[in-house]
Parts: sequence; structure tokens; C-alpha cells
Amino acid sequence: MALRIALAGWYGSDNLGDEMILSCMAAALRARGVEPIAVSIDPERTAAVHGVEAVPHRSPLGGTALRRSLRRSHAMVLSGGVVQSETSPWNIWFHMSRLRAYRRSAPASHRRERAVVAAIGLGVGHVRGAGGRRMAVSEMRRACRVVTRDAASAQRLRGWGVPDVAIGADPVLAGDAALVSSRAGAARPPDSPAPRPTDSTLSRSDSGDRICVILRPPNRRGIRTAAAKTRTSWRPWIGQLARSLDALAERSGMTLRLLPFQPSQDTPMLVALRERMRTDTELVTPNVGNVLAEVAQRRLVVTMRYHGAIAALLNDQAAVLLDYSPKMRSLAAEGGGWASLVDLPPLDAGRFEPQTLIGAADEAQAKSHRTAEARGLLRARLRINDTALDDLLELIQ
Repeated sequence: MALRIALAGWYGSDNLGDEMILSCMAAALRARGVEPIAVSIDPERTAAVHGVEAVPHRSPLGGTALRRSLRRSHAMVLSGGVVQSETSPWNIWFHMSRLRAYRRSAPASHRRERAVVAAIGLGVGHVRGAGGRRMAVSEMRRACRVVTRDAASAQRLRGWGVPDVAIGADPVLAGDAALVSSRAGAARPPDSPAPRPTDSTLSRSDSGDRICVILRPPNRRGIRTAAAKTRTSWRPWIGQLARSLDALAERSGMTLRLLPFQPSQDTPMLVALRERMRTDTELVTPNVGNVLAEVAQRRLVVTMRYHGAIAALLNDQAAVLLDYSPKMRSLAAEGGGWASLVDLPPLDAGRFEPQTLIGAADEAQAKSHRTAEARGLLRARLRINDTALDDLLELIQ
């Protein structure tokens, strides 16, 4: 019987970052002759998009059904930015319940042999409350391998009491930036340089040049659904963002292309933003198959989405990262500080001036020569991910 490994994360939503993680993790398993099984909040969608077997799990209370679904799995791998309570106090409980369900999926007499769990490409953010940290620590100590996607995540886990933590890379860095799609066309190979202006600052460009803008509503904690919490949370930001993006477009001579990386949450915000702006803007919804190619065709990326920044790095793009979460600051600093960072808290206080974004864009262009080196350094850390996956396979073969 072929080996089967369950993949757990935020799979089945319309978040392109998480869907790219699933795509890359499934490809890594298939390359090793292993059949991936995705644990998904929307298994029908996941099966259709990724061509994998998918099993349902939408609630920590659904552990019994999940255990039945996972009985034929030989291991489980957890990936993505799932250890955090920035969005919900239930976040950690939800994801750790999947690991517990897998460990209990075998008969009691075989659980020690069957309970092979690894965390690969794990993101660890702020966790409020000792209960969530204790649960995360308990499950990570049981894992055969724990590999984080950045040094800050590893530092948090070690500080909480998980001793054996390796620093790898985000799984999407293994993605192919030379995607071809009917809408976006062919992009450059991932390690070829992007065309750049000769000036280190933003200069007036040809009419075809565009800035890729990837925004998201701010995180709001609470027990409501993510969609309900973010429905209006972005409203205090829109006026300031519109003025800043208008000023950036005027300064650069470029038009703006708005990309929702999670349409259910991002699109209402981007529509409202476009209505407030004077600048010519396009709103284009990419999919997991063409998103890297879509980003590749832009000169500059302004992003609040973590995997929007990863897409920029894969495509050798200058990038401005808007710092709404610890993971953005960590990624901007990785590989020698390849991207510029803009602090977002002043938005709530009405102090986000257009010159702030213009200065960050100039800085991003000035340091854009660092992207190739940063990408190489981070992709080299994918070997740590691969080693952890190979070690897991040795345990179950």
C-alpha cells in the first residue's frame, strides 16, 4: 500500500497563501512517491483545485469524524502560520485538535508506532494566554520534527519550552515562478533578474508599468468568524491608504493593480479603496495557478499579505511590506533586509502620510539588488524542510 501523509493547515479557504502552501507540500510528497491527503474546511474545493484526496474538518469538536478519516494515514504534517492567536483565541485549539485527532486515529495498542507527526514550514506569532502556549508546546514536543519558516518563530517556540526546533523556510519558496496561465502568460524563471530602472528611486515609467497592491483587513480578535470580524475593520484606513497610493502613483507615473489574496476578505476593502482614489486602478482576482505570474509582471509590490511578499521575492521584485503582523517584519529582515517595511499602527491614529509610502518605495527600489541573494539564502533553507520530511518518511517506512 502506498504511503499516505495527511497535510494540515488553513486549507480549503480562498486564501491564496495557504493554498500555495498546500500545493507545494503536496508536490514535495508526490516527488517522494507519497500520496497526500489534505485536511480541509472545504474538501470538495480542495480536491478539485489540487487534485488530492481531502477530508473534512471545520471545528475542534469534529475530532471523532476526523479520526475516522485519518485511520489510513501513516503520518501528519502541519504547515503555515497556524500557531498564533492574533485572529482568534480558538486558532491554536483548532489546529492542535487536528494533531490530537491524528494521534488518536489508531487503536490504542498501536498509537505509539502510528503517531508520527511533524511541523514543517511552521509560522509562530503572538499567542495571548498561557493555555494556548501550553497546548502548542505539548503538541510540538510530541512531533518528530519541528521546522519553522523563520528565526523569530523558532525563537518563540524555544522560549516557550520546545527545545528541538530547526529553522527552515516557507514551503512556497519551493514554488515555480515560471508559471504559465491563459490570463497571465509566462513569467520569468525564478532565479533570473527582473528588469529594473537605472535610477535607484521611483522614476516616471512607461504607461504599461504597474504597481501590484496586495492589501488585507486588519486582524481583529474575537469569537466571531474571520469574515464577520473583518467586514468593516478596514474603514479607518481607507482614506489614508487612498491618499498615499495616489501620491505614489503620481510620483512614479505607474498605474495600480489591486490583487485580493483572499477575495472573501480583501475584495470589499479593495473596492472601497478604488472608489476613493483618483488614480487609474485595476482589480484582478488571481488564482493559485497564476498568482506568481501575475505578481511577476509588476515593477513594485506593496503588500500586507505574507505570501504576497513571498511572491515578490520569488520574482525578484522590489517590495514594500506593510507591517500589520510580526511575520511581516521577520520576512522583511530575512536574507539581509531585502524589502522595506512600513509600520501600520499610525493608520489608526490618522498619521499615515503619503510621503511615508513614497519613501518606503524609494528605499525598496534602492535595495532591490538584494532580492536575488535573499531568495537564494531562503531557498537554501528549504533543504532543512526536505531533510525533516525525509526523516519522517524513514520513521514510517
